[in-house]
Order: sequence, then C-alpha cells, then structure tokens
Amino acid sequence: MKTYRIIAVTPAGRRAYLELLTHYILRDRNIAEWHVWDNCRDVHDRAYVDSLEKKSGRIRILRREGANGSNRSINGFYAACTDPGAFYIKMDDDIVYLEENTASALLDAAVAEKGSHLWWSPLVVNNALCSWLLQQHGLLDTDRELTAQASCPTGWKDPWFAAMLHRAFLTMLSRGQRIRLPKSTVSLSRYSINCIGFFGEDVVRYGPLFCPDHVSDEEWISAALPLRTGRFGRIVGETCVAHYSFYTQEHVLNTTDILDRYYQLAGITRRLPHPSKNPLWRKGRLRRAARAFLDAVGVRMEPLARPRVGLRL
Repeated sequence: MKTYRIIAVTPAGRRAYLELLTHYILRDRNIAEWHVWDNCRDVHDRAYVDSLEKKSGRIRILRREGANGSNRSINGFYAACTDPGAFYIKMDDDIVYLEENTASALLDAAVAEKGSHLWWSPLVVNNALCSWLLQQHGLLDTDRELTAQASCPTGWKDPWFAAMLHRAFLTMLSRGQRIRLPKSTVSLSRYSINCIGFFGEDVVRYGPLFCPDHVSDEEWISAALPLRTGRFGRIVGETCVAHYSFYTQEHVLNTTDILDRYYQLAGITRRLPHPSKNPLWRKGRLRRAARAFLDAVGVRMEPLARPRVGLRL
C-alpha cells in the first residue's frame, strides 16, 4: 500500500490566531511539513508569518504574486500542492483546536475511500453543516433552526449561536468528553472548507481544473469539482477540530473570553494581541456599534434573545 506524507497548508492573514494553530501543528509529529500561504494585508501580520520559519524546520512560507488578503487570491496557492506522494490538509488560520492525531485519522479515512471521494473533512465545531449533522444525530440541542446549508442563518451567520456552541464544546472538553459522528457524504452542496484533506496526485491529475483563478475555492472544491469528477466530499466524524469564527460572527466572538479559553485548553500563553486590537478590526468599530444599536431596537441580523445550545454524547 502506498504511503503518503502529510502536509498541512494554511492561508494565513491574521496573526492573532496563528499561535494556537502553530502549537497544534508542531505537536503533531505525523505532519511532515506546514506550508503557510502568505495572504496577509497587514505588515505586522506578515512579519509574524515570516517569523514562523524560525520555530521549526518543518515550516515553510509560500508566497504568490498578487496575493492581497482576499479569499479569491487564495486560489493560486493550490497549484503548489502537487507532490503526488503527499496528502494535503488545508486548515484555516483560525482553527483553534485539533484533537490529537487528527491528521493521521483523516489520512487513514482518505486512503480507505480514495477512489470514491475527493476530499475529507474532520467534524468541525462552528461549521454550519457540521452543526446541522450534530443536531440530526441528536448530539446538539438548540432552540434555533439549523439548515443543511453552508450559509445557514444560524450555523454560519448567528454570532450568539457560535459563542454558545464554543462554550458548550469547551465545557465538554473540560470533562474529558469527545464528540463522534458516523461518516457523511457531501454532494451537490457547498461546504465551508475550514479543514479539508486532499491528495496531491489529484491536484496534478486535474491541473488548473482543481481550483481555477476565477472561482470561489470553497464552492468549487466542495461542490463543483466533485460534480465534474463524480468523486464527492466526506465528513469524517471520528476526529474533530474547532473553527473559531466566520466574518459574520467575529464582531461578537472577539468581545468574549472564548479565544482565551482555547489558549488555556492548549496550555500556552498568548503572546500576540487579541484580534480586537488589530487596526483592521478596530476600523470597523463604528459599523459594529451601529449593528449593536440596531439589534437593541429590533432591526437586527442577530436575535435579541441568546440561543440555547447544548452538546451531549
């Protein structure tokens, strides 16, 4: 049986979250290399990304001309994932928790299903479709409606739901408990690719079709490319990671202690400023204040009442 090297890849733009991810990447000796894609907009973020190579010989910084911090500029980086002997795991820069041996568990599942599927994701806490799956399997109790859509108004958009979900998950971890789900196939549906694995030989096989420059990489890789190839996505519920925030949730999550609790869980001390101290985040304070006022008077995107969210085994 062919063996594969595991290479983690991360589009990096926000240094405030990378300390946690660096901790988990370097802890996992099954990960042979970590390729950090420089997609920074802020000079301080780029300086921090540059410093990562000094932490370990397993870390490489990859740059691409024209990368400007936008989601679309990520597409060109996939062209570097062409080692046919590698299994690549793309992780968002705000993955704040990885179970031990997540990478090897994902690879084992991928090798077993290589012919029939194209990409594999762990169960992701704070991913709309994963939250819906938890509810369908009776592991998540909430008074909010969840849908099987990447843009679910609750699972993707509601910051209060995300905050309560993180708190429930952190409480579960503090008790030594773990979440497990059966594997699920994703077909003809967009999936937020917060953490997905794929084979380098498939990037070679499909060439520019793997992720064209003009597309949304999330919709293309999770839905369009599987439709064209007849190989669909897979959620591997035997292993779990936590994704901190979508942009629709960040304005609330960054006012909580949730990120600090993930640092405490990892047993490391924060050395970088909280993301709320980032100039780009502070620039939006007026917009966030206006949204908070509209919430208070009933013209809102988020519900006034906090949702009820609970996890159970």
